[in-house]
Amino acid sequence: MSELVYVSGHRNPDTDSICSAIGYSYLLNALNRYQAVPVRLGDVNRETEYVLKYFGIETPALLKTVKQKVEDLNYDKVTVFSKELTLKTAWYLLKQQNLKSAPILDDHGQLLGLLSTSNIIEGYMDRWDSSVLKDAKTPIENVIDTLEANVIYLNEDLKTINGNIHIAAMRGEEAKKRIQQEDVVIVGGDRDEAIESIIDAHPSLIILTGSLTVEKKMLEVLKENKISVISTAFNTYHTSQQIIQSIPVEYVMQKGDIKLFSTDDTLDYVKEVMSETRYRAYPVVDLNNRCVGSISRFALLKGLRKKVVLVDHNERGQSIPGIEEADILEIVDHHRVADIQTVGPLFFRGEPLGSTATIVNKCFEENDVEMPKEIAGILLGAIISDTLLFKSPTCTPVDTKTAKKLAKIAGVDIETFAMDMFKAGTSLVGKSVEEIFNSDFKKFSFEDATVGVGQVNSMDIEGFMPYKADMLAYMNQFAKDNNLEFALLLLTDIINSNSEIFVGGPHPELVEKAFNVTLKDSQGTLKGVISRKKQVVPAITAVMSE
Repeated sequence: MSELVYVSGHRNPDTDSICSAIGYSYLLNALNRYQAVPVRLGDVNRETEYVLKYFGIETPALLKTVKQKVEDLNYDKVTVFSKELTLKTAWYLLKQQNLKSAPILDDHGQLLGLLSTSNIIEGYMDRWDSSVLKDAKTPIENVIDTLEANVIYLNEDLKTINGNIHIAAMRGEEAKKRIQQEDVVIVGGDRDEAIESIIDAHPSLIILTGSLTVEKKMLEVLKENKISVISTAFNTYHTSQQIIQSIPVEYVMQKGDIKLFSTDDTLDYVKEVMSETRYRAYPVVDLNNRCVGSISRFALLKGLRKKVVLVDHNERGQSIPGIEEADILEIVDHHRVADIQTVGPLFFRGEPLGSTATIVNKCFEENDVEMPKEIAGILLGAIISDTLLFKSPTCTPVDTKTAKKLAKIAGVDIETFAMDMFKAGTSLVGKSVEEIFNSDFKKFSFEDATVGVGQVNSMDIEGFMPYKADMLAYMNQFAKDNNLEFALLLLTDIINSNSEIFVGGPHPELVEKAFNVTLKDSQGTLKGVISRKKQVVPAITAVMSE
């Protein structure tokens, strides 16, 4: 199977960012280059929502970060250790898998505790006494399995060991005095005499060593008294040692304050916790709190970097959080080359076109891949959006030609579709000033300063005016919180090809100088200005570079 690759547009995604990611993902999958998955870095705006819904395309999943997580590490996928597992089996599995510890789970896969080799060793060193099987509520199945015993008779009521362990070295009255009801008696040597001497004490279980058995008559007596009998090939000494290993791991495991990690935890968090603790290994749980393994410090050295393809941007500040920890395989963009850095070589395609979607269409043509109707439709929407229906100065003849071709494939009238799309996208009804400002906002960094520019297309400039006071208050605070020289909002009139600007922040004079305008009440008009990329950013860059 091809490797999983996330195809992502920029933060505060617009229609071009979302639709180009979907279209390019389709192409990469058709070429079997990667297992490409389109993702988004924020909520889709109303315009994009309209385009996707019109052509029946699902909104891409939200990806919050590409920082390495526990799920990306080579953590140990250990054998599931249930709470009833015997110490004997647990010790064998730990040694077989070269593990120092393992998580203990309940019947639903939930973490109960942590078993380590030191837990087992400490138990022996603490000199478990004859009551350990009772204290540990040891299942009878554990005893049978551990001793590799044959069942001669098993009372159906015997589920767990509820008595102490004895070795039948005493006789007669002494045995009756020491052995209590429900105790366990290990019998070797002259078994018949030993058994006869303890029957009246009514132990729950008799263990015969050396593969011994009982006479038929004696067995009937034992059945009448509901005393279970099993036989093991081990000798008496070995049996007394091995039976301790039948206790369930739940009895010796570490409980309480257990340091663990979720598969969704980042490496930064894991490193922080590990630096403050000194455990050999840590349990790993999934998002349903089911334990899936354990992780050691060594695993941190083997993290798997996520693979990404970037479309419609090449700036670190506009990309997904954690991009510095990812492998960038490709970039397809129509913006200036910015500050993105990569670990290794990559495929970079940047063209001075009005939309990334136009480049994506070129890639389809060059690879002779047939484009489905719905993909053609969303790429058309992206071109219309970014070129403002071919009115933007960023629009090229290639964009126009491509849009006409895509419209034929999608079976739509460009003008009609564009007007409906713009109406859906420019409606401000029900939106907060925060939503309006951040719907298409980008930061631009220069040598000594950073500015922010948001853009909203609107077919109703006057309808925005009731928002003005609250918007300016928000922008002033936003500029302060983000240490911006200014925050600029372009309210672009698609029909008349003008933009109304609103400026917040400490240095509005920079905007006045950039566009040779005089702001009145933090507002101004830019005639013929509709493109942030080609008309606004270059003017700001010239002023900030002085």
